[in-house]
Amino acid sequence: MSDAPKPPYPKWVSRLITASVILFAAGFAGFAYWVTRPQPRAELAGPGAPRSEAARADAPRTEPSSASGIFAKKPDPALIALGKTVYDRQCASCHGANLEGQPNWQRRLPNGRMPAPPHDDSSHTWHHPERVLFGIVKHGVVPPYAPPGYQSDMPAFKDTLSDDEIRAVLAFIGSRWSAQILQWRKEALAAMEAK
Repeated sequence: MSDAPKPPYPKWVSRLITASVILFAAGFAGFAYWVTRPQPRAELAGPGAPRSEAARADAPRTEPSSASGIFAKKPDPALIALGKTVYDRQCASCHGANLEGQPNWQRRLPNGRMPAPPHDDSSHTWHHPERVLFGIVKHGVVPPYAPPGYQSDMPAFKDTLSDDEIRAVLAFIGSRWSAQILQWRKEALAAMEAK
């Protein structure tokens, strides 16, 4: 008989732990690729961006300068304070007072629409370029920010909020992201723009 000590748990537990670690590593690698994946220039506008010239002609327009510099290195405290006020008044009822979103935000509602997503580190908001986030708030979830025919409860705020208020809300949201998310965002968006 062998004098080797027996593990304090069955062998299948060890195999389960090993398999879990491998699956986690593969999932993390997949996520890292997804965030930094190469995309054709037309897709830089966001998911479901129209591919044809005719579809692009019908798309809502925002001036590129309207969204630039929202997530600046040194956030402006006055802009963030205004953003919090506007967020609390216009956004928190759906996206949550702490940017937590609606429960089960990744599962469709009975009406087929998606619940309001969170805007904290756990969501996809930070993956999008400033111009896409600005456009979604201003025009709603419509092409080029979503596929044609996409149904959403997200209203367009172009008649409710000024461009400055939209920038302020986005600055407030960005001010709540962790340093790690801000670094990942910077690297992912730089990789997308370089393609």
